[in-house]
Amino acid sequence: MSDSLLITALCASLLRSVIVCSIAGLLLPLFSGWIQRSGTRAARMTRELLCVLPFFTPDLLTGFHYRLTASAWAGISGGISYVLLTELLYGILQLFRAVALGMLLRHIIPAPTDSSEALYSWQLLRSRIPRLRWYREWCRLQLAGPWRNPLLTWSLTAVVIFQEFETAALMQIDQHPWSWSVCLFDAHAAWQPLSASLQLAAQGLLVELLLLLPGLVAAGCSRNSREPQPDTRGSSVITAAGPTVTAVLLVSLSMTLLILTPLVTSAQPALRGIRFITADPVTVQRTCVSLATSVACSVAAAVCALGIASRMNFEHGWRSGLHHAITAALLLPGLAGPLILSLGLQSLFQLPLLRPVWDTWLPQLLGQTLWLLPRAFAAAQLLWTAERGESLHAAALLLHAPDSRRRWFAAVLLWRLQDLPLMMALLLLTQWAFWDVTTASLLHPLTFEPVVTRLYNEMHFARTDALLGLSAVAVAAPAACLACGAAALLLKRLHRARLQSARTQKNPGP
Repeated sequence: MSDSLLITALCASLLRSVIVCSIAGLLLPLFSGWIQRSGTRAARMTRELLCVLPFFTPDLLTGFHYRLTASAWAGISGGISYVLLTELLYGILQLFRAVALGMLLRHIIPAPTDSSEALYSWQLLRSRIPRLRWYREWCRLQLAGPWRNPLLTWSLTAVVIFQEFETAALMQIDQHPWSWSVCLFDAHAAWQPLSASLQLAAQGLLVELLLLLPGLVAAGCSRNSREPQPDTRGSSVITAAGPTVTAVLLVSLSMTLLILTPLVTSAQPALRGIRFITADPVTVQRTCVSLATSVACSVAAAVCALGIASRMNFEHGWRSGLHHAITAALLLPGLAGPLILSLGLQSLFQLPLLRPVWDTWLPQLLGQTLWLLPRAFAAAQLLWTAERGESLHAAALLLHAPDSRRRWFAAVLLWRLQDLPLMMALLLLTQWAFWDVTTASLLHPLTFEPVVTRLYNEMHFARTDALLGLSAVAVAAPAACLACGAAALLLKRLHRARLQSARTQKNPGP
C-alpha cells in the first residue's frame, strides 16, 4: 500500500472523527438534560440505558446490515452521489455511537474539584497580578475545572471513532467510506511485510496521540481526587438545556438505526438459519467447537482484564507517581486500538525467545486482555465504589443474623450488589473481546479459526439465512454462558446461607 493512500485515509478518518465527536459534544447536554428531567428513578435509568445502549451493539453486525444499503447506492447512483451518501450514513452511525460513549463517560469520569468559586476568586485578583501569569493560571483553572471533563470525553471518544474498523470494512465499496484501519488491515492481509505495516501503523498511532493530547493536558492540570462519581456540577447546568422533543427524536433515531432496524429485518431469516444449521450434525459440531473455544478465550481475557483493573483500582495506599506510571503503561496499549496493538504483538512474538509460543492461544489472549484493560478499568471505577463497599459490608453482616429469612435475604442482596454487576461487567467485556475482528484475525492460532473471523470473511459475499443464524447464535452464546455463571453464583450464595442456618440450629446461642 502506498503512503499517499494511507495519508489520504488518515486525513479522511481524522476529519470525520473530529467532526463527529465535536457534534456529539454539542449533543451531550441535550441528552443529559433529558435524563435529568426524569420524573422517577426508573424513568431515569431507562433513559440512561436508551442513551448508552447503541455503543454496545457489535460493529460487525451493524456494518453487515448496512452493507446492502451501501451496495444498492453504489449500483443506483454511483460516482460522487454514492460517495456522499455512504460517507453521510457512516458518519451518522458513528455520531450516535459517539454520543452513547460520551454519555457513558460522563458517568465514569470523576467530577473536578476545582469549582467556579476558584475561578471567581481568581477573577478578583486580575488587577493585582501580571497579565501573563494571570492568564496562565486562568487557563490551568479552566482545564482543571469546567473544561476538564468535556476535553477528556472528546479525546477518548475521538480515538474510539478514529479506530473503528468493522462497520467501515463491511460498508466499504470502492474504498468508501474512507478508513485508515481498513486500508492498513487489508494491506497486511494481502501479505504486506510486517515491518512496512508497523511503519504505517506508527502514523496512525501519531494521529491517535494528537487526538488524546487535549484530554491528557486537561488531566495533567487537574488535582481532583480519584473517587469516581457523576459530574453533578455539570448536570445542574444542563437540566434546562435543549427541548425534550429533540432529545426523544434523536434517541429514537439512534435506537432505530443501530438496534431496532437490524433486529427486525434479521429476526425471521436468523430463525430459519438456526434451523438450517441444526439440521446438519457436521455443521453443529463445527459451530459448537468454534463457539466454545472463542467464548472461552474471550471470557478468560475479560476475567484477566477486570482482575488487573480492579487491582489497580484497589491500590489506594501507594498512589504515587510510580502507580500512575504503571497504570498508564497498562492502559496505553489498549488505547492504541486493536489493530496497532495486534501488529505490535505480532512483531513481539516473532522474536526468537517468544517464537515457540506464537502458534498458541497466548498471543490472542494477551492481545484481547490488553485491549480490554481501558474498558475494564472504567468498569472497575463503577463497580468498586465506596458506597457499594459499605452496602456490601452491611449485607455481609446480615449473613450472621439469627433469623434464617434475614440470612436468605442477605444472600440474595449480596448477589444483587456484587455478583450480578460483576457478571454484567464480564458480559460486556466478553462481548467486546468476542466481536473484535482484528485481534482474532491477526493473533489466533494457525490451526483454529475463530467464529468472528469466519463471519467477517463470509459477510463480504452474501446475506444468507445461515449466516444470520450463526450471527444470532454468536450473540447469544457469551450471554448464555455468563447467565449460567450468575445463576451458579446465586445458588452458591443460597447454599451458604442454608449451611449457616443449619449450623445455627445445631449450636444455638445462649
